[in-house]
Amino acid sequence: MKRVAVDMQATVGRKTGIGIYATQLLAALRRLAPGLDLVELTWGRDRPMRLDRRLRWQQVEVPRRARQSRAALLHVPGFDAPGWKPCPVVLTVHDLIGMLFPQNLPLAARFYWSRWLPWSVRWADAVIADSEQTRRDLVRLLRVPAERITVIPLGVEPVYRPQADHAALERLRQRYALPPRFILYLGTLEPRKGLDTLLTAYAALTADWPHALVLAGKKGWYTDALFTQVKQQGLEERVHFTDYIPDEELPGLYNLAEVFAFPSRYEGFGLPPLEAMACGVPVVSSNAASLPEVIGDAGLLVPPDDPDALAAALRRVLSDADLRAELRARGWRQAARFTWDETARRTLAVYESVLHAPLS
Repeated sequence: MKRVAVDMQATVGRKTGIGIYATQLLAALRRLAPGLDLVELTWGRDRPMRLDRRLRWQQVEVPRRARQSRAALLHVPGFDAPGWKPCPVVLTVHDLIGMLFPQNLPLAARFYWSRWLPWSVRWADAVIADSEQTRRDLVRLLRVPAERITVIPLGVEPVYRPQADHAALERLRQRYALPPRFILYLGTLEPRKGLDTLLTAYAALTADWPHALVLAGKKGWYTDALFTQVKQQGLEERVHFTDYIPDEELPGLYNLAEVFAFPSRYEGFGLPPLEAMACGVPVVSSNAASLPEVIGDAGLLVPPDDPDALAAALRRVLSDADLRAELRARGWRQAARFTWDETARRTLAVYESVLHAPLS
């Protein structure tokens, strides 16, 4: 039986996109290939992975533990392939944001994401990209041969669906002191996400609409400017920050929103708008990078960094019940195209191509 080791450190503590990807991929692989021997590699440390710790984990601990487990293949689901390889390595690259937006990163992180990561990508035997956009970036920026890259979109969990338990939704509303009607953003709070554009657009709406703006997600880099903007635009009473929301509460949060706004300047994939569509929430998003691949014609797409266009799109959705119903129906159909089982099936094919042997 072939043994595959998977780096699962991103699932420890508060999961973000990579942790969700690793968790759902592993669960789907076990459903589809129950005979596959999957070994989870974790450090077991629920604390921030500073640059020194991250490099030690990726370059020393991961290959050492893969060797100890006698794995035939190592899958690193988040960017950084080890230079020393005890076995063939499959690497998932979600985006090249560090190279494209280095100004949004502190100095040490800038070194890691824009300088180190390009070298680590070259060490992988096969590369998985979340989207065609990421594949194009890998070819253009890092000159990775196109034949080494397989595009495998992410999936959406079945728990993301419209909910009819109004009592549970009301308890969630009270737990986070959420307003009766609101526009939702979900994701890390950082400059790349375009939240400055969203706040400017929202400020233009406040005179006409009673909806609050809820910004859900943990703080990333350079968030002070965001809070300063809220204060300067006099939005302290209208903008609600929830901080990190546990995975099990996210479907309910989406269901409480009237519209989901995602003004990101760049995404390698974009799970939040996909999850929102699966929950039946109309989506207004930027048309940057991979987001048109994910959203298709199921949401209103506007240029990034254009607060007037974003405000107009939000106004259209909030004022037109027929449009909201149409976007909900389109969103359900679009989200149904993305499943974790399909992600796992195509990932398994990559494993087999590297090992030149069937695994299921």
